[in-house]
Amino acid sequence: MEIAILIFISFGASWLTFFCGFGLGTMLTPVFYMLFKDLEIAIAATTVVHFLNNVFKFMLMKKNVNWKIAIRFGLAAIPSAILGASILINYTDFSVIKYSFFGSTKEIFALNLTFGIILIGFSLIELIPNWSIAFSKQKLWIGGAISGFFGGLSGHQGALRTAFLVKYQLKKEVFIATGIVVALTIDIVRSSVYFTNLDIEFSNKWTYILISLIAALVGAISGKYFLKKIKLNTLNVIVSIAMLLFGLTLALGFINR
Repeated sequence: MEIAILIFISFGASWLTFFCGFGLGTMLTPVFYMLFKDLEIAIAATTVVHFLNNVFKFMLMKKNVNWKIAIRFGLAAIPSAILGASILINYTDFSVIKYSFFGSTKEIFALNLTFGIILIGFSLIELIPNWSIAFSKQKLWIGGAISGFFGGLSGHQGALRTAFLVKYQLKKEVFIATGIVVALTIDIVRSSVYFTNLDIEFSNKWTYILISLIAALVGAISGKYFLKKIKLNTLNVIVSIAMLLFGLTLALGFINR
């Protein structure tokens, strides 16, 4: 059953991530934590799958990258990702609210609540008519810095990156490919900090990581196939709804790591 859950989440999250640019890391971490019973190892295992999956997606989409946006966004993300990852090593999130939901106790953590509210706000800006925030390309460093920091601190890099990039009305292939490059940049930075400072030993856990990676790669291939059938406006709506749902699940304590 645990292997089946790992395969389902790895495939499904990777498939969804191909369009939205986020979700794989957040959904995988709890699964690995369920398997390994160690949060640091779960985060590290998720980082490995996330990074290699992004390398594979980059190979699929590299010809569509908007390098001007990717470089500006990525350069701003590097120092903030280092800062966020460094804080994670000595940071303990704290619960602000506990409540019961159909007999199950839910905890809302400060970091997830803050991040969820930010995502809900960005998604509503996209979904509600006549609401708009324009980001000039000179302001790309803001999105890069914010997404890099949260990427290093909690792994939640994709949703905020998407929230900024979606405003540029890029072609769907360019939007996805550019996001992949930025994600790879942040993955490289935070991975170097994690593995340099955390005492992590995967030992016999590589089998689970390999299973997850294969399922994620199949999800990415499937995602690229379906991308051809999706219109840009439809993609923008899917991204916005995904941000809204993702923000709500985080803010209400349904996803914790």
